[in-house]
Amino acid sequence: MALNLDQLSPRERDAVLAMRAAQAAAPAAPPGETPVEGERGWGEYPAPNPATVTRIIDPSSWVQKQMDGIQSVGATNYAAGVTRPRRDPIKAGIDAQPAYEAAMRDANVLRRRVTGLQKSSMDIWVVQCETLGAQRLVDGVVGRRAKVERAVSDLHRKMTAHLSRIDALPNVTAGDRERRMVENLRGLRAFKGA
Repeated sequence: MALNLDQLSPRERDAVLAMRAAQAAAPAAPPGETPVEGERGWGEYPAPNPATVTRIIDPSSWVQKQMDGIQSVGATNYAAGVTRPRRDPIKAGIDAQPAYEAAMRDANVLRRRVTGLQKSSMDIWVVQCETLGAQRLVDGVVGRRAKVERAVSDLHRKMTAHLSRIDALPNVTAGDRERRMVENLRGLRAFKGA
């Protein structure tokens, strides 16, 4: 069975890409002659990594891809994101107070939350995130691999059924494509309740 590049470990993927680059840079045999070891055929590309059309990857590969990503760049991306929030997190927390009140309804908890947020600042938040958050994110996700596996398996089951329904819809006219988009949106929203 052929493997896709995304099914390889980062080290294996780098080795395959290095071999392909070496093959591409190999000298070509003269036109019409059979290439010898270390040569490629005249005007030919090196043999590609076998491709397999994969609408949705299997749960094991999905989890492994998440784990590889979080371990390789999770802390870096987290730390970089801390310094570029879309909104001031303290102000966003205070602005979210009405929604929080509707959900919680405990006046004592609500007062403590606002008071605590007002004692903080964005600078304090950034320092806390940079010094404590980045590695805790990685350790927290990797340490909960079993939970991620269960969640991805459940999502994979739902996504496979959802994509089967969407793929079965006609895709000929603009109206068909619009219906597919609407059904896709409805199906993804339903995931939260399923």
